[in-house]
Amino acid sequence: MIQETHIQNQKNLEEEWIIAENRNKNDLTSLPMSGFGYFTNISDPNSPIQKLFSFSQKEKEVLRNSILSSQEFKKRYQLTKVDNSLPNTDSPYRLIHSIQTKRNQIIAAEKKSFIRNFLLNPVLIYEDSFMSLNGPEFQLNEEEIKIWKRHLVRLVQDLRFCLTNNECNDWEEMTFLLRILYIQKSIESKTVVFPKKQLNGFQYLPIVPLPDSVMSVKQKEYAELFRQQKKKFVSDYGPTHFYNWESFLVRYQSFLESGVAPDGVEFNLVGYNPYEKFLNEFEKSDETETESKIQQTNYETYTEKIQDLYSYHLTHQNCTTELFRYLNEMFPGGKIGNEIFWDPLSSQVISFNFIPSVAAWKLETNSGTKQKKRYLSYRNLKRMKIEGFTEKHFKEKFVPSSKIYKTNPIDHPFLFFTEETVWNRPILGLANTVFGIGYTSMGIFTSPLDKGYRFSKGTESVFYSLPELVFFNIRKGHFPFISAEEIPKEYYIKESL
Repeated sequence: MIQETHIQNQKNLEEEWIIAENRNKNDLTSLPMSGFGYFTNISDPNSPIQKLFSFSQKEKEVLRNSILSSQEFKKRYQLTKVDNSLPNTDSPYRLIHSIQTKRNQIIAAEKKSFIRNFLLNPVLIYEDSFMSLNGPEFQLNEEEIKIWKRHLVRLVQDLRFCLTNNECNDWEEMTFLLRILYIQKSIESKTVVFPKKQLNGFQYLPIVPLPDSVMSVKQKEYAELFRQQKKKFVSDYGPTHFYNWESFLVRYQSFLESGVAPDGVEFNLVGYNPYEKFLNEFEKSDETETESKIQQTNYETYTEKIQDLYSYHLTHQNCTTELFRYLNEMFPGGKIGNEIFWDPLSSQVISFNFIPSVAAWKLETNSGTKQKKRYLSYRNLKRMKIEGFTEKHFKEKFVPSSKIYKTNPIDHPFLFFTEETVWNRPILGLANTVFGIGYTSMGIFTSPLDKGYRFSKGTESVFYSLPELVFFNIRKGHFPFISAEEIPKEYYIKESL
């Protein structure tokens, strides 16, 4: 949670710096806001939103006054000076505050103003920003439509409460509004409709194009998941139900559009406020250039500090040393209360606990370890079930003859798996290294044609093969094309002590 706050703070500081730079250049046209990508700037006098709310004249006056208050707030906030204070970054455990930049505050006021404007004078929805699911499995029956209508009534009540009590954040109000819109659209079309999200989530592995046969299987699996999620969604009303439902739908969108689903509940398509482009109200002043430099310094300083805090080092700050460091600092002496649950292991280099196999051996023999269970990799788990000796110990070790493993765009090319045996690992690792060097050399000549793809994959192959020369294995292979039916049942077992 603290790391996420650091990352979000860094993002806020970067955005603030970019805005200051644009203001300095009088370029105020490239700053769309998250959430406005679902709306056009065309008036919609027949919008169902007016029937859903039916405001009295007194309520309309309250909304108009709230819009004016937002406008005044923005004008005042534009004149405030840059806050030069940054949260502490000297500990990964200390709770820190979120940085609220001028842009954050102005956007919040802008969204609240937009929502009230929209309820008074609706604009047309940008239809391409909503996804309508076609097919019999996505249709809503009469009973489900009744439940959707009950959800709609509750959503309208919740948004009314936000408007009248002014106790909700801008993103909460926007979320309620978009839920009202997509539930209403679903009722009208008798099928599931939901707002698309901008697929900008963190991507560790490259997006892999799925073969047609795999796509067909995955479509069936999603259809089954859809039935399960819909059943849960209609069972009750609440933020958790909506979050789970929307998280599933955006994952389905990411499957269809080959993107990475973002975290969080906010609907994040970017666009411009159809009622007002408030950024044009900014005027260049003598302080603009100074402000830009301050924002740049803040961003660079904060980035450098969190890079130092969360840096990686092979021997004294890797995945295993961090586990022990956190445990030792959070549970001194290996105690929870008065109960000792383990004999603490050092995170210092001299202990050799930075080597995963050494750390695993020490944990197995640790006085606090009551039970241990070995989870094999997917390939080895499938391989252990093969009865034929030659196929099990030779054919499945050699990539070209393996029936379990299939080459895929995620992996680099190599010849042998080395994870199941140790004594011959350097010999097979040498073969993998030589093969990788040859593949890299070939990539030098093909670089003008494939833009360095083979050269890059070849260097990866060498990198993963070199540890095998000294008996280490870090290559298990990826299996992006397997179906749910192919996942071993052992992976579903949950045990409790």
